[in-house]
Amino acid sequence: MGFLKNFNQPNIIAEISGNHGGSFEKAKALILESAKAGADYVKLQTYKPETITVEGRDIRFQIKSGLWEGYRLHELYAKAMTPWEWHRPLFEYAQEVGIVLFSSPFDESAVKFLEKEINPPLYKVASFELNHFPMLKEIGITGKPVIASRGVSTEDEVFKAIDCLMSSGCPEITLLHCVSEYPAKQEDFFLSEMPRIKEKFQTRFGLSDHSHGHLVAVTAAALGASVIEKHITLDREEQSIDGGFSMLPDEFAEMVNAVRSTSKILGCEGKSKEISTESAFYKRSILVSKSIGAGDLLTPENIRIARPGDGLCPSHWDQILGKRVCRNLCVGHPLSLDDINTLS
Repeated sequence: MGFLKNFNQPNIIAEISGNHGGSFEKAKALILESAKAGADYVKLQTYKPETITVEGRDIRFQIKSGLWEGYRLHELYAKAMTPWEWHRPLFEYAQEVGIVLFSSPFDESAVKFLEKEINPPLYKVASFELNHFPMLKEIGITGKPVIASRGVSTEDEVFKAIDCLMSSGCPEITLLHCVSEYPAKQEDFFLSEMPRIKEKFQTRFGLSDHSHGHLVAVTAAALGASVIEKHITLDREEQSIDGGFSMLPDEFAEMVNAVRSTSKILGCEGKSKEISTESAFYKRSILVSKSIGAGDLLTPENIRIARPGDGLCPSHWDQILGKRVCRNLCVGHPLSLDDINTLS
C-alpha cells in the first residue's frame, strides 16, 4: 500500500501552506499542533515567487476576488512562501514530535532541493501544477509515490499527467477530488463523483478540502477516501495567509475524530459485520410451552416460537407439527430434532 500509514481509514494531511506568517517558531508550532490533533502527515509548500510567476504589472497578474483580492501574484507568493532554509530543521522537528513531513514542490528546482535536503517519502502536486509536465517528470524520476489534486484539470490533462508521472518512474498515484476555490463552497464539491476516480483513472482517491468545517471531509471518508488534506492554522490573522479557510487546532482535532469515527462505522472493506453470539441468543426458536409426555404429538398448544433462541429454528415449524416426541419435555425446553421420534 505504499506510503499510506493507515490502510483501513483515511490518511489525514495537515497543510501548513503560508500560515506560518513568516515565523519559523510559528511553523514549528503548526507542526506540533498537527501531530497533537492526530494528523498522519504535515505538508509544506516549496517555491519561490519567481518559480511560480513573473513580475507582470498588468491587470492579468492581479487577483480580482476571494481571500487574496487585490494582491498581485508575485507579491502574494513572496508573502506566503516557506523559506527554503527552514525545510531541513522543520523536517527534523517533525520527526521529533512523531509526524511525517513532506511538501508540494512547484518546479523542478524545488524537487531537486527536497530530494537533497529532506528526502521526503512522497510528493504532492497542487491542483494548478498538474500541467507542469517538466516538474512531473522530475518528480517521477525520484520513484516516490504522488498525491495530486485534480481540481482545475480536464480529464485529458489528468490522463496526461498520470502518464507523465508513471512513465518517468512514479510507482503509485492518489488523485484528490478538489474544488480550487478559497474558501470552497460545500455545494460545489459534487462528492458523488469522487469514487469514480478509481474506476476512471485506476488510482486511489481522496480529498483536498478548502471548505469551512469538517462536513465535506467526513462525507469523503464515508465515500471511501484514502487521503484527506485540510489546512491548519494557529489563528486567522492577516499574516496567516490561508487562515480564512483553515482549521484551528481544536477544529482540526475534531475533524480527525469525526473522520476516524466515520471509518469505524463503515468498517473494513472486504469484512462483514460479525453477529454477536450474546445478542443472537435472544432471537426466536421453537420452545416447549406446555409439558409434553413421551409419545405425545407436537401441536401449537404445546410448542411455541419464542425467545430465547437456543431451540430449533422456526423454519422447521411446519415440518415438526404432528410429530411425536421420544421423551418427556418440560416447559421452556429448547426443542431439537433429537427430541422427535423419526418413525412418527
